[in-house]
Amino acid sequence: MIVIVSEHGAKIGKEGRRLYISYPAAEKATNYIPAINLEQLVIEAKATLTSGAIELLTAYGIPVLFFRRGKPVGVMHSFAAHGTVKIRRAQILANTSSKGAKFVISNLKGAMENKVNLLKRVMRSRKIVTEKVVELKKRIKRLEEQRKKDYREYTEEPVKSNREQIFAIEGNATETYFSALKLLIDEKFQFKGRNRRPPKDPINSLLSYGYAILTLKVLAGVIIAGMEPFAGFLHTDRSGKPSFVLDLMEEFRQPVVDKLILKLEGRGIIAQEDFEEKNQMCKIKEEPKKTFLTELYKVFETTMTNSKTGEMKTIEQHIIQQARKAGKFFMGEKEEYEPFIAK
Repeated sequence: MIVIVSEHGAKIGKEGRRLYISYPAAEKATNYIPAINLEQLVIEAKATLTSGAIELLTAYGIPVLFFRRGKPVGVMHSFAAHGTVKIRRAQILANTSSKGAKFVISNLKGAMENKVNLLKRVMRSRKIVTEKVVELKKRIKRLEEQRKKDYREYTEEPVKSNREQIFAIEGNATETYFSALKLLIDEKFQFKGRNRRPPKDPINSLLSYGYAILTLKVLAGVIIAGMEPFAGFLHTDRSGKPSFVLDLMEEFRQPVVDKLILKLEGRGIIAQEDFEEKNQMCKIKEEPKKTFLTELYKVFETTMTNSKTGEMKTIEQHIIQQARKAGKFFMGEKEEYEPFIAK
């Protein structure tokens, strides 16, 4: 069970082995949830979390995700695992050598392949007018060509030497992908491409919300794997920005979030009336949000195959696995970093 607290003034406390949520409005009943039934607690409002509740949540290994205005601001979890100094030191040192650049290029090429695979899969499964099919094929071909390019010249020096050029590669691939994606989405959603801060249409609203949840999932996986979340390579270091998490999650955007949104949109599970505009921002309403979040967490628990290795694991396990693979690569235990490619 996933519980979302979205009402300001709510109090989250502990009663025995149950979590309770009480509300400032007297007419609203207190909600009691056995800890054993709780998978995740999401706090989206100004709420009080008691020390007893924290103790219960950490004892049962229940992560707590904190959001403000739709953006993730933190995650709380128990000290299940911590990386050794040796692994983290190797990760940080990789930023000063070609190792970091090799990781980034493999990571980006993997992300491009996942983009291509998703577009092809959805194109095959939908009835699309001929004109759009022709245009889609052109854009998919362009994305494939971008993926197949030889980027070895950027792997011979530290990332900082070619950061702008590598960002341009990522930006071009992303632009090509979203220009293709808009051809697959029903025009009633008014999706014209990626926009955020704030999202201006339903699809972008879901993308932003889904990526925010994915960020926190990858953050938890990176910590469990013993890596340093804030020592990234392509996404530059900045206080409070988990740059390595943002690097690693590039491999999971399409197989996790984008694929789900296309499924919900294609089956009519989400509709325009599920969204509202507030402060020039398109927001999903509370009940549809719960539906989307429930479906998203099903994806995290679904078994998926890594087409490169044949490994079958849940997405959560794949995230931890990829972080560990990166660690082994930085430590010199693996010659190459193999990205996650969804089958």
